[in-house]
Amino acid sequence: MNRKTYLLLCGMVVFFFSVLLVPPSATAKTEIQWWHAHTGFLGERVNDLVAKFNAGQGDYEVKAVYKGTYPEALTAAIAAYRAKTR
Repeated sequence: MNRKTYLLLCGMVVFFFSVLLVPPSATAKTEIQWWHAHTGFLGERVNDLVAKFNAGQGDYEVKAVYKGTYPEALTAAIAAYRAKTR
């Protein structure tokens, strides 16, 4: 298994666990922004997975957000954590 495949699988596992651990809303869809650093084929696969997930249920709406390269996505995640936002 190459590194990109391994990272994609790890990202999907984190994504699905985060969806399962979010409590359902009473009336509206819960929006989940999933930041990623995938381009090309892997970016297309992420978008396909998100579209299939959104089409298969009505409680959550996942939005895949490309945050740049891995270092840029990590920097954005650290900044959001420090600012206590998403």
